[in-house]
Amino acid sequence: MSPRRALALLALLVLPACFDPLVGTECATGYAPCHGTCVATGTCDTPDAPSGATSEAGAGIETATVSTDVDDSETGQVIDAGIDVGEPEASVDAAVPADGVDEASNLADTAKLADVPLHDDAPAKDDSGSGPLFTIDAAVDEGEAIDSEASESGSPCLDCVDAEGIEVGTAEDSGAAIDDANVAEDATENATEDATLDDADNSTTPDGPLVCTESLLLCNDQCVDTSLDPENCGDCNNICASGVCIDGGCLVCAAEESVCGRQCLNLANDPDNCGSCGNPCGSGLCSNGVCEAAGTGRAIVIGHDYLRNRPAMNRILGNAVFLWPVNPVRLLVYEGSANAAAIAGADTAIAQVSNATGRHAVRTAASAAEVPALLATTDVFLIYGQELADDATLGQLGSDWSAALLSFMSAGGTVVLLDAVYAGNNGTCQILAQPSLFQLTRAASSTGDVCTVVARGDALTTGLPRTYLCDRNSTSFVVTDLSTNITVVVQDVDKTVVAHKLF
Repeated sequence: MSPRRALALLALLVLPACFDPLVGTECATGYAPCHGTCVATGTCDTPDAPSGATSEAGAGIETATVSTDVDDSETGQVIDAGIDVGEPEASVDAAVPADGVDEASNLADTAKLADVPLHDDAPAKDDSGSGPLFTIDAAVDEGEAIDSEASESGSPCLDCVDAEGIEVGTAEDSGAAIDDANVAEDATENATEDATLDDADNSTTPDGPLVCTESLLLCNDQCVDTSLDPENCGDCNNICASGVCIDGGCLVCAAEESVCGRQCLNLANDPDNCGSCGNPCGSGLCSNGVCEAAGTGRAIVIGHDYLRNRPAMNRILGNAVFLWPVNPVRLLVYEGSANAAAIAGADTAIAQVSNATGRHAVRTAASAAEVPALLATTDVFLIYGQELADDATLGQLGSDWSAALLSFMSAGGTVVLLDAVYAGNNGTCQILAQPSLFQLTRAASSTGDVCTVVARGDALTTGLPRTYLCDRNSTSFVVTDLSTNITVVVQDVDKTVVAHKLF
């Protein structure tokens, strides 16, 4: 046989397999239906149902795709028959032939024979076991299938049910209901949002100009309380330098004072705010911003004998007596040759400060001979101005008391000595003018001079004005003591009027 004839014969054998031998609704001559396709007569391994024979259940079948891939073991080619079995997840009712055997059962049996599970994309083996026979891409839903024609046309159907078996309307009806519900929901949300915006606008945007209540004043588009606002104290834009507004007036502190809370305090000598606000002294004594240790002794010399009283002068003596926070103070006094009016004036000064501070003193008068022994039970020893004593008497007192006074002050006691300009002596200060005590001499009269408080932080100056009038009999001193523990508290120009020495 010539090669040309061989090729022609081969074409006659192969070409019929390349075309679907279907003529109209019948198979071509020499072919018979087999599993939904036309194959050579006698080659189908199972009986096929008559063409077009379906049960009533088959009326609801959606178009499905069954991909039948045939592996040609001799040629190695795979031929895809391309039979359409529908979309994935679609409900499929198998066509039931006249003999009562449905096609789905045949497919399941075929899969079982091929030893593969029947599920999505599960390949089945052909008879030879060498390749896939078919693939099912459609899932079979439980329950009744929805009529395909009704679903596509949107017309009502009696067989359309949901998962619970309740009859439902058409797809168009359902879609319309959903659209109506969405529109209603959107309208509700928009109405709620508009109402919220309206409420927000009403809460933030007042109608008309801002109106303040009776107790407030409109300042810079704000309602403020001018009785307390330090930026608008008493009136708009009146700023308090201290940062404190009280009853519509700015708190004004003296140069040596600081603002603590809502008050002015001298942090240099305030025992509850020593050196800084809220810093109390355990000893109760603050001098120059430093808390003094308990038991600090001192000698205080004051150039007033209080023959004439002035409130500022009185404060110095009262502060000296009540320096330590003991109550009552055990006060030992030596009257000696003092003027009775001066003694009364000094006691008045002490009483004035006692009434102002709530402090008290238990006064005990002693003779010159009793002083050394009584110092042991004394907190403060006061020596009045000895106007009628001579220098010899004053010198002798200093000599007799020197050791006892030094021991007393070293143990924390306070000695307060008053002096003035007297014609009969060179000053009461001679009692303390001993090498171991306080070396100073009386200088000149300061009567009628304006005296200045120079140690504003000393505990003796609490409640004192910056300046005051040094009244009758006032005197100044010259301090020759070289101790570093001496503080000049009050001066008349450059002369010392009040000073103290720590021990």
